[in-house]
Amino acid sequence: MAFSPRSPLALAAAVSVLAAAGAQAQEVAVSTLAPPDLFSNPAADTGLPGDLWKDASPGLMRETLPKLAAKPLSPAFADFARRVLATGARAPAGVGDDPEMGGTRALALIALGEAAGAKRVLDRTPGLDQNAALAMAAAEANLIAGDDDRACAVADALSADRGTGYWLRLRAFCQARAGQTAEAQLTFNLAQQQGKDADYARLMPALLSGAAPTGGANLRTGINYALSRKLGLDVQAASATATPATRGVLAPPAADLAAAQAADWAFLKSAKPGADFAAAARAAAPLIAAMVAADAPLTDPGLFLRAALTAGDVKTAQAIRGKMTGDAIPGVGTQDLALFDAALAAGSGGSTDQALDRLVELGANGGAKSPAQPAAVVLQALGGALSPEDRATFAGFEAGKSTASAARLVLLDAAAAAGRKGEAAVLALSVAADAGAAGPAAADRARIVAALNRAGLSADARALAVEGLLPAPPVPAKPASAAPKPAPKKK
Repeated sequence: MAFSPRSPLALAAAVSVLAAAGAQAQEVAVSTLAPPDLFSNPAADTGLPGDLWKDASPGLMRETLPKLAAKPLSPAFADFARRVLATGARAPAGVGDDPEMGGTRALALIALGEAAGAKRVLDRTPGLDQNAALAMAAAEANLIAGDDDRACAVADALSADRGTGYWLRLRAFCQARAGQTAEAQLTFNLAQQQGKDADYARLMPALLSGAAPTGGANLRTGINYALSRKLGLDVQAASATATPATRGVLAPPAADLAAAQAADWAFLKSAKPGADFAAAARAAAPLIAAMVAADAPLTDPGLFLRAALTAGDVKTAQAIRGKMTGDAIPGVGTQDLALFDAALAAGSGGSTDQALDRLVELGANGGAKSPAQPAAVVLQALGGALSPEDRATFAGFEAGKSTASAARLVLLDAAAAAGRKGEAAVLALSVAADAGAAGPAAADRARIVAALNRAGLSADARALAVEGLLPAPPVPAKPASAAPKPAPKKK
């Protein structure tokens, strides 16, 4: 029979439906209001989603994150690690609620050059006085930021593991700056028994005695940087001792366009390939962009193009490439141009088909030792199209020997296919950390690029591809050896 809108049965059914809907709504509300954990606070606005760590393996995170604080990464992988760790996203159970892992995340951020972001996170983190890892990260971040008062307050409040070398060194510094010279001397003596830091060992006695220290400033640790500042030493002159953690305290070059090109050329030319060149490229990026915008002639377009791409300034790099016309470009050969074009195609986010086709042509002509072959493999990982004929040629290309664990690469592919962004990132970074400062071999880089692209981390995949596509820097010419002295004549 039909129910009347006013029928008791109809009313009961409606009440039942509304009650169920209300219960479901309440359930949803409760599930979305989970309390923040130690990974929820962002160190920076990264653009990555708040569910980054959804379904990620806690064990893989526990294994990989300490590597990121201790092992060198190539510049592009360091940028990727910093972006991932800076993201505010709730971590899996057993990681996000573990103070040791919270401290590991913060220490890794500091080691990767994000001390300011780590400080912002730790300023909002409770329980620093109860965990040495969290407290160490907070102290270092504040020392690098120049907030010695806050760093010393963290050291004073710590109630666990206060007797290790790091805390003794910091406490001696804090006591000295507070005028407690006798206590500081005693603490310094205890610190020296725990393990010696040669630079700390020469700077701290100078602070205690008031005498001038032997040697200059030192930027290897937050404590040494704070000591150098307290002693009034020239921090800028100690740039060679800076680590990625402390490099940000160095002043950028002055924006003088008249002298910029010569200064930047010398700055970039003298930088060692890898992290040093990347840091130099980022420091020089504003001036390079200004020179290009002013249409100034470039004395070494290849060097400035490499710097712009390394710094991630694709717009400036495209403008520089547009000026590189003619049959002969100083320091840049045909193959280098093809590699630069491939890096530009990868970095721009547009089609890579034309650049890939050129690499396949050069790789086929140059043989197995041609840099175009591994470069083509890396670029194709972004999904470029190949003709049937080119696919047959490409299939015979060499991309170097894989050094990564086969099991880890299989897991990387599986995480990408399942859309587990955070787990794919962790696996990629684990491979990169094991590979060292030069980055993974082209074969492994291509697997990482393809997996991250599939997982939805396309911008990161392209940045990692760019690094793998840049031509090797020219080898500096060896200075001419002096003519041998004539042998003395026998009398």
